[in-house]
Amino acid sequence: MPEIRMGVGNCERYSPQPMQVTNHSVAQTRRWLRPVYFIFGVFFLALGIVGVVLPLIPTTGPLLLAAFFLARSSDRLHSWLMHHPRFGTLLSDFQAGRGIPMRVKMVAIVAMSLAFSLSIWRFDVLWVRAAMALIGVLAIAYVARLPIVDRQAG
Repeated sequence: MPEIRMGVGNCERYSPQPMQVTNHSVAQTRRWLRPVYFIFGVFFLALGIVGVVLPLIPTTGPLLLAAFFLARSSDRLHSWLMHHPRFGTLLSDFQAGRGIPMRVKMVAIVAMSLAFSLSIWRFDVLWVRAAMALIGVLAIAYVARLPIVDRQAG
């Protein structure tokens, strides 16, 4: 039975047992897909690093995608990313099902809200607006449902 955990400004359900994480390795990836995954991994890693410096480019999403693609293409680069002093904890917590820090969650929700609102405002076609609104609501709902990592407790 999931318990309810109360915190400052949040009420969330969580399971006392961590989520099962499947450790996908390079050896399990089809050989012809490895270069494709590597290119995507490096692209999203670069985008995430640029997002640290530029305020309008997100950091968390591209880094999560980079970790996904690099786990399937380069053990060495994936290990470097997962043990990085700045990004490693965030990625490890997310991968293990522990969630994301409250600040990261709030920044992501605000940034997605602004980006989707501006995108919807720019289009005049009703079905495009409706599709963007639906995608935006689903993406924000996904981020809002992620558990919150308590950095002081761990």
